[in-house]
Amino acid sequence: MPETSVPLLLGRYRPHQLLARGGSSMVFRAVDENLGRDVAIKLFSSGTQDDVVRFRTEVGVLAGLRHHGVVSILDAGVDDSSPEDPRPFLVIELVEGDTLRAALGTRALTTRQIGELVFEVAETLEYIHARGVIHRDVTPSNIMIVDYRTRFSRPRARLTDFGLAIHGSIPRDPEGTTNGTAAYLSPEQVRNEPLTPASDIYSLGLVLLECFSGTIAFPGTPVESALGRLDRDPELTDEVPERWRPLIRQMTAASAADRPSAAEVTIAARGALRADREEDAE
Repeated sequence: MPETSVPLLLGRYRPHQLLARGGSSMVFRAVDENLGRDVAIKLFSSGTQDDVVRFRTEVGVLAGLRHHGVVSILDAGVDDSSPEDPRPFLVIELVEGDTLRAALGTRALTTRQIGELVFEVAETLEYIHARGVIHRDVTPSNIMIVDYRTRFSRPRARLTDFGLAIHGSIPRDPEGTTNGTAAYLSPEQVRNEPLTPASDIYSLGLVLLECFSGTIAFPGTPVESALGRLDRDPELTDEVPERWRPLIRQMTAASAADRPSAAEVTIAARGALRADREEDAE
């Protein structure tokens, strides 16, 4: 089967446009022929039967997530049109909007916009963490900024791409493979240690820092970037407002035990936003 040739899936989903290609998956725009709506299909590289079994186990947990900050998984299955090459796939809500990565590449965000974004993502993480899910790849490319363009709405942050998420009760890959985007890995991800929700907090802290500074905290090749956080803490540049600096330091603490929970980040972000508004009103 050609690499980008995908048949009708589950008898209803017809992929028709390749949107993105990564190291282990491809994302297609597709049509749900039963409901006549557009969806996204994330098709993973082929794996062993054990991989397929593990996929079926984990996807049931992810499909149960129901939160306004989560881009929902609508359906899932395994493309076995080539029996020797089974490919798991997710059917995902197709969200129209920009990624945070795209937004950062075109404009500087205001302190209020950044604060609202981290508040909303932290609130979403609190929800998924309470359900035993660790995202493992919180990055600007996996945060969508959705503008509903109504009179009283404002752009909202939504967390997407749960392809690396894993239920806390399911053992890690025995090979200890590190997954995630190198620039945003937590130290424990780099060391292939067991993960806790604090790993997502570290990644979100790096995203928050980048929103203010405009630069990636640990640049370089994937290896250089990943190893950099084992030697030093991220540098807080002059662009980071004083009010937000303690929170970023706490979120990016080298030890997972020293980081705040997602609920604590949500409370801190709300407090900083309120203080900023009161200061602006004076």
